[in-house]
Amino acid sequence: MIRYLMILQFAVLSSCSTTSGSSFRPSIVIERMPGHGDTSPTWTTGADPFSLERGQVYFTSTTTMSGDSRVEACMSAAADLGRVQILRQIKDQLTSSGQLSENSASSDPSLESLTAYLSQGSLSGVKVTSRYWERREESDASGQRVLRVYCAAKVSIAKSLLEKQLLVAAGGDGNPAIRQKLLEAQKAFLDSLTTTTEGH
Repeated sequence: MIRYLMILQFAVLSSCSTTSGSSFRPSIVIERMPGHGDTSPTWTTGADPFSLERGQVYFTSTTTMSGDSRVEACMSAAADLGRVQILRQIKDQLTSSGQLSENSASSDPSLESLTAYLSQGSLSGVKVTSRYWERREESDASGQRVLRVYCAAKVSIAKSLLEKQLLVAAGGDGNPAIRQKLLEAQKAFLDSLTTTTEGH
């Protein structure tokens, strides 16, 4: 009986120790990009990746690397990711439109041309306007504390230039009615962009 109680007590203690060691704890910022005080810029969360200001469309991308990575490499990766993801995000926005998700539109030459461009092409006139990094202590999947470098980059393109490139990518072939829906979906996407007054 005593041996059984000792085994049971050891099992309970081991369980408590495991639970305590694997518990999740919030991330702690231990170092920020100089010039940002004690707070991270709101745009760096990437929660609302698209924004619009003074005729410029802004897109935010984020990435994370191991704590011993160079911040320059991390910020460059975030910027490169932004140049690629902006097209993918636009594609998702346009193709999720109720008008363009119909079977009749899926095989239309205009939509096929546009989606191919958004999947494989690149936008002209995209530039990096802001970069940010911070070093964090985080909990990994096992609950162990690890060091990470978190980076964000904001890229921008003139709204008029973006509209022009999307129109060219759609081509002039296909069903006129579907092309009109495509143009309406593009306009709806651009009109839906959040206007921001935050500095870049």
